[in-house]
Amino acid sequence: MMKGREELEKLGVNVAEGVDRVVGDEALYEMMLGMFIDTVNENRISLEDFDGDDMEGLISRVHILKGMTGNLSLAPLFDGYVEMLGMLRGGRAKEAKAVMEKILPVQAKIIECIQANQA
Repeated sequence: MMKGREELEKLGVNVAEGVDRVVGDEALYEMMLGMFIDTVNENRISLEDFDGDDMEGLISRVHILKGMTGNLSLAPLFDGYVEMLGMLRGGRAKEAKAVMEKILPVQAKIIECIQANQA
């Protein structure tokens, strides 16, 4: 069984669904969880971005993270990124920023859990 599975599930990650998405290959799923961390680092989103001028860039980064979190069944993050994307596309950056503030601690805990359990 995958290391850290229970801990991830307590954080709202649907590990079984995520593993199903990669044809039941737990090792591949774990590798992709590592890639998620890289994707977050490569597509950094700071709270200041929501007050900036580059909404297209922000929308693009949120979209990338929405896709990655969806593919991995990182439910609390996916739900937040979906919500943010809709708000940003609707010109509601301040509301989207509030959602980002809410999911950042959850994302940090999920990343911490993934890092702690990597081989």
